[in-house]
Amino acid sequence: MPSLETFLAVAALIALGAWAALSIHLLMIQRRRIAARRLVSEAIALLEQSHVRSLPLAERIVRVGRIASGASRELIMHATADRETPDAAFRALLGYLTDRWGLDTLLKDAATHASLRDKWRRVTALRILFRSNHTAILDLLARAVDEPDTDVADVALSLLGASSEPRAMDILFDALRAQRHPASRVAMHIEQSSQPIARRLRAQLGDRDPVVRLWCATLLARYPEEPIEADLAALTDDADPRVRKAAIQTLGKVGDELAANRAQYLLNDPFAYVRAHAARALGELARADLADRVAPLLGDSDWWVRLAARESLEMMGSDVWPVLMRSLNHPDRFVRNGAAEVFQNLGVLDSLIVMEAATDNPGATKIDMLRRIAAAGGVRFTDSLVERAGPIVGPRIRSLLATIGLQHVGAA
Repeated sequence: MPSLETFLAVAALIALGAWAALSIHLLMIQRRRIAARRLVSEAIALLEQSHVRSLPLAERIVRVGRIASGASRELIMHATADRETPDAAFRALLGYLTDRWGLDTLLKDAATHASLRDKWRRVTALRILFRSNHTAILDLLARAVDEPDTDVADVALSLLGASSEPRAMDILFDALRAQRHPASRVAMHIEQSSQPIARRLRAQLGDRDPVVRLWCATLLARYPEEPIEADLAALTDDADPRVRKAAIQTLGKVGDELAANRAQYLLNDPFAYVRAHAARALGELARADLADRVAPLLGDSDWWVRLAARESLEMMGSDVWPVLMRSLNHPDRFVRNGAAEVFQNLGVLDSLIVMEAATDNPGATKIDMLRRIAAAGGVRFTDSLVERAGPIVGPRIRSLLATIGLQHVGAA
């Protein structure tokens, strides 16, 4: 009976032999793949030669076959579907692919899949048929979008968004309504389409599905030249807060007086994200005359609304400084601090303090203004003033701040 050592040695030899055989097999596969890719690359290079490009398509297909006959169907499909493949080469490769394996095979690949390998063939076939403008492609893409597979749907949605066919947009809007896939993903491909769809979007602002209404309102931002302000203004009373948010967001980009009126109304909306977008809309509309309506939101209970209010006031520009000055006396510390931040971000504070630090006789009114802004901003606020001023002006600013009672102003 063989010893344990002998048994282990034999087992090790068998394992080593199996590993060596597998390595050789994998190496041979890799070499075949490299050789096949080289064949396809050579075929494309040949097709790009000027004297070959001028040949009839049938002759170009024959020349491809002479070179690429050793390549697999998958590799030919990959080269045909590649966006970098020039159009003349694409036509010849497609002709070779369908002549050798049949157009029906390509259509079958594009219609369904059962395995990961089938899925790759499906999306590749869809790309090929789309580029060739096959008559069945829109049916195949509609079928792909209607299925739950995310990978296949993403490719189909992308191709539909790139299509100039009106029916492609029909399929995309059907997908938006069906919500089998995230509405935001479908809307992204609708937005990227080059087709003019303003009329379609306006027509569906009254859709009974709030998801459709909100995305139509959002996508209308692409069409500032369209008379859409009144349509969008009506949606600021929508029962769904997401729709109200989308409507005021777009109104901030394309609206005017009516948009500003509706934005003021939504500053009191019960939903924080609606209030935030209403504040930003007034900033985008540059309504500095309405800054006093936005400033109270610096003390909103929601952090995002407070941020939106600051950003809105900054968009309005330095004309809002009287409102900011009044806000420095507000009983709410968030309002005071927010007003000070806006002063800082507008550059008003830095200009003021540098100017006063540079003079031997700082004005009492400006010093009072500086004291109020700096006090509202807090300790870190005054520290950052000194840091931004740099090593030359910084010491003078530190001294000025100290003389007005703001002692903690950074390291000496």
